Amino acid sequence: MPIGPAVPATNPASRHGRRFGKPCSGLWIRRRQPSSRCDLICYRCQTRRIPAMRITAHAGEVEQAVHWTVKTNYPLRTGSFAIMFVSILFHGWEKGYGPALWGVIALHLLAYPHLVYWRARRAVDPQRAEVQNLTVDCLLFGILVAALQFPLWISFTVYIASTLNLSIFRGRQGLLWSQASFFGGAMISASFFGWHFSPETGWPATLVSVAGNAVYMISIGITAFVRNQQLRQTREALREREQSLQQRLLEIENLKEKLQDQANHDPLTGLYNRRFLDTIVGRELARCQRANQHLVVMMIDIDHFKKVNDTYGHPGGDEVLRNLAALLMRQMRVTDVPCRYGGEEFLLLLPGMPPDVALERANQWRGEFGQMRSTLGEFTIQCTMSIGVAVYPRDGETINDLTYRADLALYHAKQTGRDRAVMYDTELATGAS
Repeated sequence: MPIGPAVPATNPASRHGRRFGKPCSGLWIRRRQPSSRCDLICYRCQTRRIPAMRITAHAGEVEQAVHWTVKTNYPLRTGSFAIMFVSILFHGWEKGYGPALWGVIALHLLAYPHLVYWRARRAVDPQRAEVQNLTVDCLLFGILVAALQFPLWISFTVYIASTLNLSIFRGRQGLLWSQASFFGGAMISASFFGWHFSPETGWPATLVSVAGNAVYMISIGITAFVRNQQLRQTREALREREQSLQQRLLEIENLKEKLQDQANHDPLTGLYNRRFLDTIVGRELARCQRANQHLVVMMIDIDHFKKVNDTYGHPGGDEVLRNLAALLMRQMRVTDVPCRYGGEEFLLLLPGMPPDVALERANQWRGEFGQMRSTLGEFTIQCTMSIGVAVYPRDGETINDLTYRADLALYHAKQTGRDRAVMYDTELATGAS
């Protein structure tokens, strides 16, 4: 499906191949690729893409992104060819070249650089087109120096420059291409015009050639330095962005852990909340079943907690809850799971604890809490708590059964005077019914 208005095929960027025997008259459409790049694709023939194109914000307007090799080589080629034209001008003045040869030389050295730049800018693959241009440079220079009968300094200068260009962009492969193209061009010229060798060059042509060679080498060095600086700056920017991204990812992970911790804990007491209990209880039951261990469930309720709130306000009740939570946390083992179940109720999961030990621990905590003093300003608050205890698998095999029976034991502790711990048994169920 097109993403945006179609671009007419009359646009300079919409050159088609002759798939149907004549230029395709279809429309270019914008299609977003997985790499987030907008390509131009012919709606009719589907054969050409223009990855070098960049779609601007205005419908139908196409702007080309020029590859850096094309932009770099254009001033180098234009300047070096102009210097070479001056050198050949001095040499040809001495040799008395005819108008036809001067026309060919001017076309090659003055017009040709602009034509190949125009071609590379509008190519589907600008980098590949520029390498082809460099290869053609070698070929044409081979033809030129052979036609000029191999003047020494002119031949040396164009040979070094053309070989260096392709070697920079294609390494050893470029070196081989440059040699084949240069000497191939010389052989083509010799086959048409004959083989003539006249290496003498006058001092003006020699001086301009040497100076041009030096200027070209210096330009190559400066260009390479600028390019390396740009690459280094790009790498540093990427490194900074990567470090920034890693820092942000670390912050996100820390925030995620913090949010997860807040989601699993009660903000007042710091104990686990009921949501966390629901996620972990199934795993704890399965683990105790595999290990053939007990799992103790304790339900804790603070006695007359409503009276505390009515007398001292919610700050007083909150202080009592925090002190009880601190007491429980000090007494918990690593495997124990203390939770605030709701209001003034607490639920403890104690895996691997025998029933008699559980009842003993419950009475110990009840006694310590009864002696605890909670301070609120000038007031001192003292409370007691009641505890109901149920044990897996004796009293139930699901958390619903265990909490129900621990709650029955807690209810019995409340009914029989509070401030006590009661273990569930079948008589409690009979009495409740």
